[in-house]
Amino acid sequence: MELTQLLYFKTVAECGSMSRAAEKLHVSQPALSFAVKKLESELEARLFDRGKNGLVLNGNGRLALARATEILNGAEALRRLFSGGNGDARTLSLCFCDPGPMRFSLPRFQRAHPEISVAAEMIPDESALEDFLLFRRFDAVVSLREPKAPEIDGELFARETLMLSVPREHPWARRKSVLLAGEKSFRLAVLRGDGAYVRRLKPFLARIARERGVEIFDDGFVFLQQPDLEKIPALTTRLVRRYRSEGANRVFVPLEDEGVSAVYRISYLRGNRRAVAPFLAWARETRELLSGD
Repeated sequence: MELTQLLYFKTVAECGSMSRAAEKLHVSQPALSFAVKKLESELEARLFDRGKNGLVLNGNGRLALARATEILNGAEALRRLFSGGNGDARTLSLCFCDPGPMRFSLPRFQRAHPEISVAAEMIPDESALEDFLLFRRFDAVVSLREPKAPEIDGELFARETLMLSVPREHPWARRKSVLLAGEKSFRLAVLRGDGAYVRRLKPFLARIARERGVEIFDDGFVFLQQPDLEKIPALTTRLVRRYRSEGANRVFVPLEDEGVSAVYRISYLRGNRRAVAPFLAWARETRELLSGD
């Protein structure tokens, strides 16, 4: 039995309808129905009767609702105890859709706020962002997709774009920008990672692989075995270059190709803003520093 099941059950009981509860929770009706049926199976008791105007709690349901409400309130009180203000224990739970902003942010934020412990996960699939926040799995999410729910607020986190990491002796190193679509032929080292941003880049990466014969690697070990790797331009990003060393003999050149830029947002529950406030303030200061790129 999970807290999510109890929250789903409580919302259905309050709404009196699976469809209205699904709309309020921003989940699919089949997923909601499955969760309630699973709870009934675990309790070995029916919780609802179907009335003229929708679902109605029966005697078992009323008992379960009282207990579920108590458990959910207790869980929320425990979360608040450790999310700020009470004693020295403070843990900020963050979700990132990409490794770039996560690896860029975490060490810098923790240096700025050593008093706050951070628990972070990288989850490339952005389909469940609303659930992550509404069910308090994370205090905030940094994502490309903006979560849609009345209870969720958000703001700009950082702008991301592909860049070239170019050896200083390479002709591209003297340019202010490069349009790969306009280049006749070139060698390019591309190590493809995982994340929502990489998924958005698939059409661009597929195009340069097909039209320019660029080989794209998913295996880091195989990638590093390329001959003359240090002499080949490579792809990096605006954020990644801030934490990953490319060597002293490299310069960074922006790309002008379509589909290589994106915007990260940070989103959080409006009622949880206090816990997220230090990270929001740090992000705004960092955004100002990055604006000169």
